[in-house]
Amino acid sequence: MKDIFNRRQRFSLRKYSFGVASVLLGTALFAAHTAQADEVTAPDASSSNPGSSVEGESSSDLVETSTASTAQADPTAAVSSTDATASTFNLTPEASTDKVAAETTDKQATETAKPEAAKPASETAKPTEKATSEAAKPATAASTNAASNNVETTASTTAASNASATAANRSAATAAPVAEETAAAETAAATTSLNTRGSARFYSVGSAADRSATLDRAATDLTNAGALATSRSRRNRRAATDHNNEPVAVATFLKDGEVATPDMTDPNGASVRSQTVPSGYSAKEGDVYTYSIVDLTRFNERYNTNYYVRAYKRFDASTDTTVELMDKNTGNVVETRTITASSGIQKFTTTKSASRGELTFQVDYDPGTGAGPGKTDQPFIQFGYEVGASIQALVAPGHNLTPAEKKLYDDVYAARTSTDIINVVEPAYNGRTITDTNAKIPVSVNKTTYYKVVDKNNPTFNANKTDKTVQDYVANGNEVDLASYTLKAMEGQNFTASGERQFDGYKLYQAADANDQSGYVSRPYTVGTKFMDAERAGIKRIKEIVGEDGTVVVRVYLLDPKQQNKRSDGTLSTDGYMLLAETKPIKPGDYNKQELAVKKSPLNTIAFTDSKGVTYANGKEVPFDFQKAAGYTPYKTVFVPFLGDNIGHLSPNEQLVRGVNGIGTNVDLLNSLTPYKQPIYYYVKQEPVTVTPEVEKQLEGRVLVDGEFSFKIEKDQENKSLPGYEETVTNKNGKATFSKLTFNKVGTYTYTITEVKGSDTNVDYDGMTVKMTVTVTENSKGDLQASVKYSGTGGFASSADDKVFNNYVVAPVKTKFDFSKALAGRELKA
Repeated sequence: MKDIFNRRQRFSLRKYSFGVASVLLGTALFAAHTAQADEVTAPDASSSNPGSSVEGESSSDLVETSTASTAQADPTAAVSSTDATASTFNLTPEASTDKVAAETTDKQATETAKPEAAKPASETAKPTEKATSEAAKPATAASTNAASNNVETTASTTAASNASATAANRSAATAAPVAEETAAAETAAATTSLNTRGSARFYSVGSAADRSATLDRAATDLTNAGALATSRSRRNRRAATDHNNEPVAVATFLKDGEVATPDMTDPNGASVRSQTVPSGYSAKEGDVYTYSIVDLTRFNERYNTNYYVRAYKRFDASTDTTVELMDKNTGNVVETRTITASSGIQKFTTTKSASRGELTFQVDYDPGTGAGPGKTDQPFIQFGYEVGASIQALVAPGHNLTPAEKKLYDDVYAARTSTDIINVVEPAYNGRTITDTNAKIPVSVNKTTYYKVVDKNNPTFNANKTDKTVQDYVANGNEVDLASYTLKAMEGQNFTASGERQFDGYKLYQAADANDQSGYVSRPYTVGTKFMDAERAGIKRIKEIVGEDGTVVVRVYLLDPKQQNKRSDGTLSTDGYMLLAETKPIKPGDYNKQELAVKKSPLNTIAFTDSKGVTYANGKEVPFDFQKAAGYTPYKTVFVPFLGDNIGHLSPNEQLVRGVNGIGTNVDLLNSLTPYKQPIYYYVKQEPVTVTPEVEKQLEGRVLVDGEFSFKIEKDQENKSLPGYEETVTNKNGKATFSKLTFNKVGTYTYTITEVKGSDTNVDYDGMTVKMTVTVTENSKGDLQASVKYSGTGGFASSADDKVFNNYVVAPVKTKFDFSKALAGRELKA
């Protein structure tokens, strides 16, 4: 971000997408007729240097440019300076808020051109902008008036300057330098920052002229404000299925023969939901995914409107996107456009009318073609503005801006600044202020919670481990998949992983990392993938994934002035390029904080003869090092110097001739990738615990014979209709011993033991019932242990813990009866 005539602007631009990272390129050109705190030096009155910026990966990349002076002059007066312009090319993915620039939410570095008074507010190179838009705004020497020289021109503008034509051609070739300023003045201290966002994305290389041919092609229905007004009642309706609050699909796995608790059909806490939209804005109602909301902040301020745009798509693999211009005051849809791979630039004519033709908001599609071992295309939509012809005419070659015209020009360019309210795929950008932002089109991602069995031969396995939260087990690939629970969700949604489960025969060894159990849904990273997330003025910032979590090594390359025939814009090729800087591995969301692993210095400019007649046949030596100006974080940014021929900066070669020092580009060394989170619970096979049920037998009245009596054990079943375990054994040595019972999980188990009544009528059988209760627990090491309790009731039970069955033998009794007969009334006859 730069202050240009008291106007601050940011710009972003995307390029191809490689692997799992994305590239966001932004080019910001700053022209100020006064030296500002974040500028490197004040430009010469008769010269102007364009500044450009490409936004970096991080949510808050350094946006300031190197500054050599903090003095400010009257913004309406032309500034003359003899010092150089330092362009800042911030390529780092880190978000930093310590910059001199006031806007801390963006991670782009901005090249500030400290040229003459007429410099436009900083712009970013947008990969999707056409040549007819502000695509390549090369610096020209057509005018020496500071106020009129530091202005942006489009590639289609036919400035007579060779430098302008060259810059425009290179811009068209890469489809990137959309926001480059055209400085009419010869020398100005211009600072250029090239910021890129990290998520491996590239521009698709194409001609700016070809792209502009589709500028006016209508691809969607355009309606006026009243036609698409949405009533409050309709807005409250919701589809029966709303994947903003539930997964697109669920898949589960359980190894054959295993039992999980809770069952794998139970989410066990797993959930997904779309990011919460800040108050004052609204996502599209219904079963669609709103993945970008952009507030037209400065546009609204200048033209007394209250607009924002929201982009949404279906919850499927399609990249077709609907973009709606919304009136924040009424909640009504003002205008609608459909963006597809073939729709071209789509303009919102309502904004043209509201701004009296000064600005037209527009949206375009970029395929984000990927490359490398982890090749993944990452299409994105590019937001921006078309500046009206009347405003562009103010900076035509040879025209000297009046103070009033300069103010109008700056105010219009400043009005292009917007705010990312929601950027779901790269949430680090939520809340950032930037000019010409963009947003990746999200894809569906499987978010899986794994349950695995450890490899006990793994050197990191500790058999005596007791703290399950310590993350010291490192997988070696020999783990066994026990189960998994997978949610299919969209990139950028919030997720909560499925929780801990119990598995029969296993004990939890290591819980999933707490940091991995919730967060944003993101794609996995493939180690070895390389992607270029910033390219500008012969500079390439290429990152290589070196960790599955998204850790990268950042390399900065610069075209060798002696091998310009090998220039390869838009590709990963580095043939003919010099490796200026290579970092050590940088974690996602972090930035370089130490000396470089590789650093090349000094460098040599192109051959030239300066204004004093001194000839540098082999070029002039210039240093390459970290940006050490005030306001910059140590080790985070390197300063790539201007070597001439649009190498290191898009200033004209006349700057070398005039001896203007400090021109170049700041490149940030940061990693703004979203960490890929993989929740994994590790288990270890438990040794089961066994219990042998046993009761005693006593017989009174005779000798107890083995096998004479039978006893039965039955497992208590809550559901009596289901078959249960039972076994019958006979007595031996005064005991009834049943088969071993095996228990492989914690719990309480009850069994009933009874004696089977025999047929011997001389024996009284014991009708006692013995209840055996087995309690299985884990000890401090997680091993199973069992305790057994017997209790007897009924029959001949003599105590509460009686487990002795007592039988009695009753001998038969012989009774002799004597009878006599008496008869009364007569004599008894024999």
